[in-house]
Parts: sequence; C-alpha cells; structure tokens
Amino acid sequence: MTPAEIVARLRAVAADMESLGAAMDYFGGFDGRMTQHGREMVGAAGIAREWADEIEAEAPLQ
Repeated sequence: MTPAEIVARLRAVAADMESLGAAMDYFGGFDGRMTQHGREMVGAAGIAREWADEIEAEAPLQ
C-alpha cells in the first residue's frame, strides 16, 4: 500500500465515520449514549482527516 492509498482510505473512513456519527447523534435524541458516541465519532473523523493531511504533507504522493 502506498502513502496515497493510505490517505485515500483514511479520508474514506473519516467520511463514513462522520456520516454514521451524525446519524447516531440525530436518532439518539438530546440525551443518550448513542448521541454521545455519535458526537465522539464525528470528532474522531476529524482526527482521521488530520492524519491524512499529515501523511500527505510528509510524503510525496504518487
């Protein structure tokens, strides 16, 4: 696997996590474990995107 492939996979995973996390937040209501975990998942998606950006900045992608 190349750095470019890793970056692409991280971004794809982040998009899925953000979408699922938003759905969990919505369907979990105002208070609840599913809402809390959904918001955490959206935050984790941001971390995965940051990792992709860092990898992209460090290594020339081909």
